[in-house]
Amino acid sequence: MGGGPSIPAPPPPPDPMKAAQANDIFYRSSLNTYIEKQPEIAALEQRLREKYSPRQRELERQMSALDLQRSAQAGLQVERELGPQRSVEAMRRQFEMSPNAFATQQALGQQAALQFARLYGQSPMGAVPLEVQQNQGVGQVDYLSGLPTTRSS
Repeated sequence: MGGGPSIPAPPPPPDPMKAAQANDIFYRSSLNTYIEKQPEIAALEQRLREKYSPRQRELERQMSALDLQRSAQAGLQVERELGPQRSVEAMRRQFEMSPNAFATQQALGQQAALQFARLYGQSPMGAVPLEVQQNQGVGQVDYLSGLPTTRSS
């Protein structure tokens, strides 16, 4: 057998001055290349901006409009589904917090109903549509059905 060690010796460390000079040369050549190519890069960026920027702005406007439309639809849907429940909950809370005020409001409502009946000669419920009287729920509503759509090609 015999011979040298199984792990060779590591190479000597680099000379810091030579490494610094090599880095300096590389940095200067990169900077010079960038300065030389700068007009071409600027022209290319300008061409791309002129070509794609209007389309990008149009797409951003469309996406913003769609976001607003979806949020409005979601708000209306929530209001349609939860509005009656919110009214009932508000009345329940009012009764729990102040039964006297609730009773006063109820009495004022009854008085207004009597005044309505005297004034118009019919029960106030007669002025309420039948589907609201019977509380059959609200039918499906498309809030955007009458609006024109904007589609661009």
